[in-house]
Order: sequence, then structure tokens, then C-alpha cells
Amino acid sequence: METGAFLRDLVTKLEPNATVVGVEEAQGGDLYRVRLAGTTGVEAHCEIPRGDVEAAERWGEARRRVATALKRCADDVVARVGDGRA
Repeated sequence: METGAFLRDLVTKLEPNATVVGVEEAQGGDLYRVRLAGTTGVEAHCEIPRGDVEAAERWGEARRRVATALKRCADDVVARVGDGRA
């Protein structure tokens, strides 16, 4: 699977209100810079090592590490809406 598509799919599963707006290779291809947007009107950036992303496409533990990093990033771009309970 193409890396951008893999990361977009993973972010959508983690946080449906967040969207990957960019995936770029950085530092000679050793890192992926992922940009996310959501409901807050801001963009969040996170850097994930290329090896972790490649491993995440195959192994569950690596996928959890990448998912944790993306979830932290997504939490910065999605506004939490209260459910009305006090």
C-alpha cells in the first residue's frame, strides 16, 4: 500500500474528524512529516521515522506506535464537543 494512503486510512480510523492534508519525506527520506487538519481550524505536524511507518504496514506493535503518534497529533486538531451532561 502507498504510504500516504496507509497513513490517511489509519488517521481516519483513529479520529474520523481529522484529515491528513500532507505527507512529505524529510531528512533524506528518514522521516515522514505528516500534517493533519480537523475541526479546530489549525494544522498539526508530526514526524514519524520511515522505518516505523514501513514496519507498521506489516506488524501490529509497530502499527500501535505509529497510531499513538498520529492520535496525539489528531487530538490537537479536533475540538471535543460536550455531551450535555454536567
